[in-house]
Amino acid sequence: MKKFFLSVAIVFLVATMNFTDASAAQKVIVVNDEARWNQKAATENFPMEVLRLVNKERAKVGANPLVFAKDLAASAYVRAVELPQKFSHTRPNGTKCFTAMPNRGHILGENLAGGQTTPKQVVQAWMDSKTHRDNILNKQYTELGVVYYYRADSKYKHYWVQHFRG
Repeated sequence: MKKFFLSVAIVFLVATMNFTDASAAQKVIVVNDEARWNQKAATENFPMEVLRLVNKERAKVGANPLVFAKDLAASAYVRAVELPQKFSHTRPNGTKCFTAMPNRGHILGENLAGGQTTPKQVVQAWMDSKTHRDNILNKQYTELGVVYYYRADSKYKHYWVQHFRG
């Protein structure tokens, strides 16, 4: 029960925070509430490295680079915390993933991954999947929020979420 309230408090804190810059958002996003992975310091750069790699793939097809969106990173964090419980685009409460995202009137997308330990691995896994690659290369998207989340007592341990908006 204590872990549940701690998770709820962290989700509420992140969802209501107004990040002042991308680096502050990264530091909050990679905090894990239950486990301390020995490479935690290295993970603080994971979101920006995923964004860099995604934009490299987009450049190959003439798509404009995506910009980091703090509000999408916050909603991606909400989803990342849910993934150990239910690894799906449907949230544990039965609603669609898009209910976690702000500004739902826009074109939205979500990519999930579990088990990859580096940005390079996860971007390659997404690029090897048609539906995930389609999201990454979609020229209608202009913004991206990225989260890496670690939870030692879960199936995949390493969780990744991308939220797209256009």
